Amino acid sequence: MGNASRDFVVASHEILFASSDEILCDACGGAIHAQEGADDAPPNGQATYLRARGDETTLENVPLCASCASVIGMTALARWEIEEEEG
Repeated sequence: MGNASRDFVVASHEILFASSDEILCDACGGAIHAQEGADDAPPNGQATYLRARGDETTLENVPLCASCASVIGMTALARWEIEEEEG
């Protein structure tokens, strides 16, 4: 056997006691903090998942941190430009 690297995740009982008030980024899992001066401010970014199965279509809105929202948005814009150039 070689030295193959293996990725794994360790979970513990601490997840059971995590605060449900904390909003987590759906892309990176990092905590999203409220904007200063607004206790009930919405998350910095948001994504919408579109799922279609047969005749059923489902939309799900999920929160994103500012970094992930920027990266996903810029990636989508770059791909759109590539598609436009290719015709």
